[in-house]
Amino acid sequence: MDSSPPEPPAPEEARSKIEEFEAQGGYAPEHGYATTEVRESWKRGHTELDITFMAPAAGGRFPVVVYLPGLGEDATAGPFWRRSWAAAGYAVFAMQPAALGKVFWASDTLDAGELRATGRSYFSAASLESRLSHLAWALGELRQRAAIPGSPYSVADPAIAAVAGFDLGAQAASALAGEAVKVAFRAHTEFNFAGAIVLSPHVTLAEGRLDERAAGMAMPLLAVTGTDDEDPYGLSATSLRSALWQSMPPGGKYLLVLQDGTHDVLAGVEPGQKWKGPPLRPAVGEGSEGGGWLPWSREDLTLQVGQRSATGNSRNGSAGGPSGVAMGLAGRPMRKRASDVRHWAEVAGVSTAFLDFVLKGRERARAWLDRDAGRWMGASAELRRK
Repeated sequence: MDSSPPEPPAPEEARSKIEEFEAQGGYAPEHGYATTEVRESWKRGHTELDITFMAPAAGGRFPVVVYLPGLGEDATAGPFWRRSWAAAGYAVFAMQPAALGKVFWASDTLDAGELRATGRSYFSAASLESRLSHLAWALGELRQRAAIPGSPYSVADPAIAAVAGFDLGAQAASALAGEAVKVAFRAHTEFNFAGAIVLSPHVTLAEGRLDERAAGMAMPLLAVTGTDDEDPYGLSATSLRSALWQSMPPGGKYLLVLQDGTHDVLAGVEPGQKWKGPPLRPAVGEGSEGGGWLPWSREDLTLQVGQRSATGNSRNGSAGGPSGVAMGLAGRPMRKRASDVRHWAEVAGVSTAFLDFVLKGRERARAWLDRDAGRWMGASAELRRK
């Protein structure tokens, strides 16, 4: 069995396929803008914060989308999502503590146990509280710079804002959207977020009852996941990605599920490019070039959801299948498949329509979400709402 990952299509081919798919009924913003981007390093005491700011090149002021990258990503992460939003008329501000973007620099590979330990450290309450504190400071700095005429940030309108995050950033975005977390933070005092986009929600049952954690998540929210959105850190399960959304109170809530959608697709790299992800050591039976996501053991999964294990004492985070093939959730062989380029168009279209409805009050955007999006996506994705 060839275990090497599938090659993505060439960037030009991918872009052409996306444009063709968008023309068949995708969401079209009322205006399309050329964009400009600024990258800077801001200092908060001894902490370096990596900053990017992408916005329309046209004059005027635009609603703000705060984007929070995943673990191991710098502030240039999610370029396809950020560019899509900026081109639709949003000032996109991305912030990442520089140290978090360098987490994996010293490691060529990590085995399942090492990666799980890394995840536990950075998805911890202490880490979340620290990141939210840095974000609060950065948002205050952004507000001050936006008030300076002629500043690159002067096109941002902090009075109208949403927050979006992927992976580690999704954990923070959920907290800012009202999830009850056991940390103290004041980031919400700088910006009054009107909505949230959570790409690959981080949900673990160890953090407490979902209904209690989701009870305060009243703002409009779009959660995005995929049927193969496996957790590279082994802290959760694919089936839990949508669980928090299901427990949220109704009202402006959308859940986009990509058929065969993977964690790396939700990172929003440019189509045709690879997202490297954490440097996972290949499982037994995989080639040295294979890499791939953490192969869950069935025991780890059943213990995670509080059931009795019947698979023995394998605690190394991997499970063997026939001929040494790595096994995924519930003992399924982990298949490497080429990404469906339609997923880029679907996430960009649905998220942009969501922002247009929530931040700009565009009823046309809500009508597209509620009526047309499902027909356009067909079997490649499902959009739920409540």
